Amino acid sequence: MTEQKEPIIDRTFAEKFLRAADRPMDYGVYFLLHDWWEGAPQSALDAYAANLRAMPGADEFFAEAWLPEPLKIADLEQCAPETLGDAYRRYIVDNNLFEDFARNYRKFHQQMLDAGTFDRLPEEMRFMLVRGTQIHDFMHVITGHNSSPIGELGMAGFHFAQMKFAYHAMRFAVTAAHVAFVAPEHIESTMDAIVRGWLMGRETPNLHFAKWEEQLDRPLEDIRAEVGLTTWTQAA
Repeated sequence: MTEQKEPIIDRTFAEKFLRAADRPMDYGVYFLLHDWWEGAPQSALDAYAANLRAMPGADEFFAEAWLPEPLKIADLEQCAPETLGDAYRRYIVDNNLFEDFARNYRKFHQQMLDAGTFDRLPEEMRFMLVRGTQIHDFMHVITGHNSSPIGELGMAGFHFAQMKFAYHAMRFAVTAAHVAFVAPEHIESTMDAIVRGWLMGRETPNLHFAKWEEQLDRPLEDIRAEVGLTTWTQAA
């Protein structure tokens, strides 16, 4: 008789994972991520932190822990056409993303620390969760991924290739489970988006440690050429 081994994945969390896999738009990965780390194996948390520390430039990035003050739409309106700031403003306006755009991420980070929300997380994961959210829309603008569900999957592939981070790993796990057990008609479009974003991220230098808020006046196409994104056609 086969010995019954203790589960590794917390079974209370597994129920929440299945809730997200049932209807990913109703129970988002952001909520699921918070559920996961409450009972996550310490070895997994440590491994994700090690992924971040191993990236070139990580020591300086995490030592500085730079979270700038919120930008203002009025400031972006001063940016010349075809600059990063101009494209970023248009992305925010076109997608009605004013709430996230105006958030004070420095204050948000401190609130999470004070509330104990990040208590189990290594320091690198704590900071990257906040800074990664702050620059997510910059990544959309620079890579060319739109805000559709397919565009977001491609963006997740790009993030995951560059950061190997828990949020994006979980996004893939939820998406794969939903497609496998609920919506197999989306296999091709889902995999095309994820693989395209993953390959783009693998072939592009790390964009997550840059201070994009200080490069608003640079022509967007110059930035893309500098990091090799001009070889990619417009993303989905």
